[in-house]
Amino acid sequence: MPQDQSAAVDGLLLALERLTEQAKGRAREAQIGVERHTFAPYHTYRAAIAEYEALVSVIEGRLEGQPPALVAKTRERLLASRRRALTLSIETAFKLFFALSAFANLPIGVREVFAQELQHLNDAKTELRSPAHAGKLAADLEQNLETAEMILNEVIAKAPSLVDFGLGR
Repeated sequence: MPQDQSAAVDGLLLALERLTEQAKGRAREAQIGVERHTFAPYHTYRAAIAEYEALVSVIEGRLEGQPPALVAKTRERLLASRRRALTLSIETAFKLFFALSAFANLPIGVREVFAQELQHLNDAKTELRSPAHAGKLAADLEQNLETAEMILNEVIAKAPSLVDFGLGR
């Protein structure tokens, strides 16, 4: 049984690596999309990240009640994968928001599209500062995260918002 569980977890970890590679491709597409004033690839990128996070949760759930050696090995691999995903997320945010900041006129709705990114950046900042990542990530990653957050706040401030048809409600 432990061998079967180990194989199943290995299969899930391989799927996680494939999702990371797919997310990298979606990140590139999102950057090209933003440069061309289209945000559909951004949504596809965010969906890839959400799928990655969901698979991490599934893998973590599979670890309950497993032999300690399997748990330790899997957590180590998950941590390495999380570092790659965190780096991708921060670098992508930095590039996307920098591209957005160059727009003289932002389309209506950009504020609403990217407002949720502030929470994603805050989550990334919390994870980045985790002791588990100390000394294991690029030195400039935190600076890139802070710069991305600053740029995004500027973009949101200058972006027109959607019309509110609530009629005073």
